[in-house]
Amino acid sequence: MITRTLDRRIVMRTTEQEAFEALRFLECTPDIVAAAARDLGISIDAFRGRYCILEEGRNVEQVIDTRSIVDHLHARLFSHSLGERPRSGIVHAALLRRGRRRVLIAGSKGAGKTTLALRLARSGYEMEGDEHVFLEGDGVIARPRACRVKETSLALLPELTDAILSAPTYEDVRGSKIFNVAPTTIGGSWRIEKGDVDCVTVLNPNHGGYSSLRHMPPMMVAQALISELGMRTTDRGASIGAIAALVSRAKGFDLSLGDHDSAVKCIDLALDD
Repeated sequence: MITRTLDRRIVMRTTEQEAFEALRFLECTPDIVAAAARDLGISIDAFRGRYCILEEGRNVEQVIDTRSIVDHLHARLFSHSLGERPRSGIVHAALLRRGRRRVLIAGSKGAGKTTLALRLARSGYEMEGDEHVFLEGDGVIARPRACRVKETSLALLPELTDAILSAPTYEDVRGSKIFNVAPTTIGGSWRIEKGDVDCVTVLNPNHGGYSSLRHMPPMMVAQALISELGMRTTDRGASIGAIAALVSRAKGFDLSLGDHDSAVKCIDLALDD
């Protein structure tokens, strides 16, 4: 099983079928336009009723069930990703491309980024990521991770339901299913590349209504991004500087997110302006 960070290709191995099925939730194989990746080996072995997680042959954790395997490795992959970009801010956002133009979609948890990003991908956009984007002074780049779609979101994506249901799953503590959906699963490409952003769109949910778009002043866009930004304690200045550089070059919009058909048209208009 293969997963990725920007600088590492992680090969996960196990002879345990249940562990293998659990690991599929972490699968992530985008085409990353960057320097050659370093390989990192992780293995999961059964031992006396527990699972031993070994990284490059070194025992790093022992857990009691397959969900704990996923939880541990999910956190471990995130830690590796942060370690590769120690001076970069990381914003909770989706990043998509249409032709040579790119849109960054920011919003709080539950605002609808993932469902909108999948709908855009279905409409011809190329998705780079839907969860985290690293911000640097000379551009942005998405953290590799497939889309995580909640079971409760299936009703919002009826045309993608069959593809989503075929994706690997994880069951949370409440018993709800979460699907690991790669952009390639729904017929799109998946390429991650560092570059500039042409448009920043800030989501505000309008569940059950129409979608509408308004221009947003750079200062308000910056404030919205800061509210979704994870900053390192030693490099807050660099993170704020990266946001200032971003909003000085990109157009900003507020999107009241209602129905997806009109939302896609709004994003088209934002890119075209």
